[in-house]
Amino acid sequence: MKTSLIVEDSIAALQRRFGKATQAGKARILTFDSSLTCSVNYSKLLNGHKFFYAVPGDIIDPNVRFPATKHGEFVLLICGATDKTLVLPRQLMIDMMRGVITRRVDVFLENGSYILQTTKHPKLDVSSYLNAFPSVEPPSRTDASEEVASTTDRTHVKIQWGLISLGKAEGCSVWVPSNDRNLGYRGHAFADSTINRLPSFGFDETTRRIVQQIDVIWLRRTVIEKAFEIESTTSVYSGLLRLNDLVLSQPNVQIDIYLTASASKRARVQQQVLRPSFQQLAPKCQFLSFEAVEEEMDRLAVLNLRGGARVSGLVRGEKFVVPDNPAYPPGL
Repeated sequence: MKTSLIVEDSIAALQRRFGKATQAGKARILTFDSSLTCSVNYSKLLNGHKFFYAVPGDIIDPNVRFPATKHGEFVLLICGATDKTLVLPRQLMIDMMRGVITRRVDVFLENGSYILQTTKHPKLDVSSYLNAFPSVEPPSRTDASEEVASTTDRTHVKIQWGLISLGKAEGCSVWVPSNDRNLGYRGHAFADSTINRLPSFGFDETTRRIVQQIDVIWLRRTVIEKAFEIESTTSVYSGLLRLNDLVLSQPNVQIDIYLTASASKRARVQQQVLRPSFQQLAPKCQFLSFEAVEEEMDRLAVLNLRGGARVSGLVRGEKFVVPDNPAYPPGL
């Protein structure tokens, strides 16, 4: 898998959780909204037991100051995959790099533990920092109608939680991207209701990478039943690209595919789906409105299911009408 793709996926997940990324220094030092500043560093596994990084000089220079943020500063070491990221406080890295002429950092896998080593410093077990991203506390509720979510994009998290709840109510196992499992909605932690590992499905590595980043997936045993992309603040184009990549990589895939957005975006989604580049996706993709998800969430709350009871038919998407000879949508 290309390094750039893994890094891009990691940055996208960070933006979804902490806010928009802006360049804060040379190399990949980024500030995410007012939440945190971090360097994003990637290494593949070398010789079966080691990761190697050359971290940016500014992040380990104690004399360099970054704008104040809520959670502070970190060095992220991506160990081969986005769901295996060491989230190290910047000060720890400054201490470990003190007196080190190079910017070299080694991480060794030893009996399942992640061991950090730099020149002339003792080895340090950093396993506890694996995926230890700062938690985003929801604001206190003063009104029962107030939306509460643990991210700057409250709508996205609300709908994501709704789809998790609906999937569980239908008896499915539910997947969300690994970095999203740290999120929660109104006191409900995503990690408590989602699986932490996807089956292999027999997909190649490229397809697995695509699938792992889809916003919500429902599974029955080891079979994907439904896949959902949620588009709230982002362009509908980004979610369609991910779903289109899935269809192109697995043309015979039998999965119900949904693009979930506000009802007000229905026309915009239709325009995008009719692009020639999405001609394989269009017949397989359905539109599901936020309003429909919220209505079913309210229905579930009334049902108050107990004792493992299950319901069905909670998701009813709208198929797109694809003309026999689709033309490129006007105004795009």
